[in-house]
Amino acid sequence: MSTEIIQDVLFPDPIGMRLRHGRESAGLSIEQVGQQLRLPVEIIKAMELDDWQRLGAPVYVRSYLGSYLRLVGLPAELAEPAAQAKPTPQLVAMGSSSRLRHALNRTVRNGVYLVMTGLLVVPVYFAARYYQDHNPPQVLTLETSPEMVDAQATAARAPAAPAFDAIVADLPQAAAADATAPGDEPAVAPQSAPSPDPAPMMASMAPFTRAGAPADGLVLRFKDESWVEVLDAQGGRVERGLVESGAERRYAAGQVAHITLGNSDAVDVSFADKALDLSPYRTANVARFTVSSAGEPAPAGN
Repeated sequence: MSTEIIQDVLFPDPIGMRLRHGRESAGLSIEQVGQQLRLPVEIIKAMELDDWQRLGAPVYVRSYLGSYLRLVGLPAELAEPAAQAKPTPQLVAMGSSSRLRHALNRTVRNGVYLVMTGLLVVPVYFAARYYQDHNPPQVLTLETSPEMVDAQATAARAPAAPAFDAIVADLPQAAAADATAPGDEPAVAPQSAPSPDPAPMMASMAPFTRAGAPADGLVLRFKDESWVEVLDAQGGRVERGLVESGAERRYAAGQVAHITLGNSDAVDVSFADKALDLSPYRTANVARFTVSSAGEPAPAGN
């Protein structure tokens, strides 16, 4: 009894080679296989050369290769490894050119950086130098400069100017001596000079009162701040603005023709020493009334 020893092939032939052997065993040419499978001849050659990337997506690899395997009597399962096969990555040469390009790129970047820095810094530098040269800074110090010392010494050595009071006091005597001459009558003695120390004038804090306004005319007394507008007979503005508390205004007959008072509750109006009721003239705490030529108030519009 003979024993047959079957040894598995460690390295099976590629699928493309097995397809070609199967085709040749069946006595078929590449053109005949393409006619039977209805595929271009280039696809048949690509499968026999294991060029699966030329077939396109994995679904096409399974379809084309499965049909070819069934035609030559090979297992259809061989199509799956070919469909999942990934393309061999291409090797990129890393020579000295990449280092040179890297150095060149770095040099260009540094040059651009220096140029931009120069464009920004150089104008600022020259502008600062320009202003420093034309406007030198003045140093504040408490020490006395030599020029100041010389000026003080010169002023100390100069003769003192006569006092203003002495000049004024000598004016009457000088005028009298000039006016009296030999053979002439004495001139009239000039008046004495005014006192050099007149009494100071004090500003009055009394309420403003218009000149010529009689005490028995139209009088406005403000108990609080109030806005006022006073017009004359021609429509000209006599006064307009905010009047402070405690102020008083007096107007003679014919001096004003129309008066508007804001915050009229804070204003006392009297005519000929008689208090005037502003109720007929008031609307929303604003009183408007006219003044006749005799100085008597009347409602506005009458």
